Amino acid sequence: MKKLFILAAAAVAVLAACTKTEVVDNTPDKAITFQVANYTNQTKADSHGHTSLIDEGFNSFKTYAWYTPASGTANQAFMAPATVEYDGTNKLWHATDRTYFWPKTGYVNFFSFAGSKLPTSVALDDTDSYKAKAKYEDQTIAIDDNILAADGAYGFSSNPSASHGLDNVSEGVPTLFRHMLAKVKFDICVDAKNVTDDKNKWEVTVNSAVVKYRNVGTLDVTYPATPSITFDADGHPTTAGTTDVFTAAWTPKNVANAELTKVASVTPSANGGEIGTAVPLIAESVVMPQVLATTGVTIELNYTITHTYDGSNAVVETVPISAKALTAFANAIDTWNRNTIYTYHIIIKPNGEILFDPAVEEWVEETTQPSYTIL
Repeated sequence: MKKLFILAAAAVAVLAACTKTEVVDNTPDKAITFQVANYTNQTKADSHGHTSLIDEGFNSFKTYAWYTPASGTANQAFMAPATVEYDGTNKLWHATDRTYFWPKTGYVNFFSFAGSKLPTSVALDDTDSYKAKAKYEDQTIAIDDNILAADGAYGFSSNPSASHGLDNVSEGVPTLFRHMLAKVKFDICVDAKNVTDDKNKWEVTVNSAVVKYRNVGTLDVTYPATPSITFDADGHPTTAGTTDVFTAAWTPKNVANAELTKVASVTPSANGGEIGTAVPLIAESVVMPQVLATTGVTIELNYTITHTYDGSNAVVETVPISAKALTAFANAIDTWNRNTIYTYHIIIKPNGEILFDPAVEEWVEETTQPSYTIL
């Protein structure tokens, strides 16, 4: 961004000693705006698979920013924080508490957060001026929560042209949000494909299904240092960009596990020779990322299965399955990671066909011959 300096001299002949010289910077003040995206593959996505934060259900977020001039004290608090909202009339994202303008020299680093929960603290690292850290202390995660942290935006001194192409914005600080939580869902089906007689039918009624997991913990988000920022002759950075969060680590709190339970009615079924349609067991739910073995994630199931043949001869039994670790199953998932949806398929197979092992006891000839006297 070039700056034009104009020296304007006003001289009055009779008062020459009072001639006034003014230095005027004709570079217009430019308000800081943002271009916002959400990192996920969905419909309405841009070419990189990003969607609008508005599609995620949020039209505002918090931004923390620190300013470093070309000459002077680094890391001056600039936005501490500012609330940024979408202006649908003017098609831009900007701060609402007041208008923030780009400084004349130097650069600004931005760290943004959105969602149903916001950080309890955000600060710069004491030993590295480029590093930022955010903490979400002792958060209880509900099944509909959504926590998002954006990539750090480093070294910006003006609004770049929009790269996401979302919300009809034309320029702004690139602000790409990433999910800090995970999602899980469970479905269930009956697999009778190995039974060739289709007159057999198995119907299941799920009486209860409970998944126990940890839902309280602390999230630490740490942003990495960026490469050295270089400046041009006018004191503006020649490099600017974004970087993904270096770590987003959840530390579960040692509290009683929460529960996910089944949907209202779960009745999968299958005829012989087929795999029945999978039906929802536990609805898609937001969960805190965690190592499953560490937090003791388990599933407990109780169901009633009815077997009929050609529509009659019903045999009914109730099957309880006590709590079992999710990591104990074949092909188990060890960790629920952020920004990931996990689908668990529960398959009920009929017990094997009843078989017989026949044998005939040999005839044994009696060696003692009784004698009878008939009168």
